[in-house]
Amino acid sequence: MNELLSTPASRFRRFRLSHPLVTSSASSDNHHLHWHLLWRYQILDPNSDLVMRWNYIFLVTCVLALFIDPLYFFLPTAGVACLSYDNSLLRSVTVLRTIADFFYLLHMVMKFRTAFISPSSRVFGRGELVMDPYEIAWRYFKSDFATDLAASLPLPQARFLFLKLL
Repeated sequence: MNELLSTPASRFRRFRLSHPLVTSSASSDNHHLHWHLLWRYQILDPNSDLVMRWNYIFLVTCVLALFIDPLYFFLPTAGVACLSYDNSLLRSVTVLRTIADFFYLLHMVMKFRTAFISPSSRVFGRGELVMDPYEIAWRYFKSDFATDLAASLPLPQARFLFLKLL
C-alpha cells in the first residue's frame, strides 16, 4: 500500500501532448521523451527526493549565511587618522554572501516549480496536489514572495560597494 502511494511522489509531471517537442506518432519517441523534459514544464512534488534534498541544502546554506553576516562588523579598521576597511576580508565576505544570495534565488525558483496540497482537500487524508503552474505562482506571490525577495536583496554588498566608491 505504501509503495502505491509513494510511487507518484517522486516523478515529474509529463508534457502535454500538444507541445511541439512531443510527438505521439511513434513509440520510439516516447522512449526519448525524458530527454525533452525542460525545466519550465516540470512541476515537482513537495514530497519528492529532489525537493527534500534541496531543502536540506538550502537549510545548510542559510545556517552558513547566518555566520557570514556578522563578519561585516569586522570590516572597519581604525587607522591613524581615519576609518578604513580590510579589503581582503571585504572581498571574501562579499563573495560568500553573494553565493548565499544565489542559493536563496534558486530556492525562490524551486518554490515556483513545486506543487502544493490543495487546502480544500486536506481533510480527507493526504490531499490533492495542485500541479497548475499558474496557481502555484499565484499562491506564492500572495504568500511569501515579497518576504523572499526582500531577504535575497544584496543590501550588505551594495552598502560596501557604495562606500568604496565614495
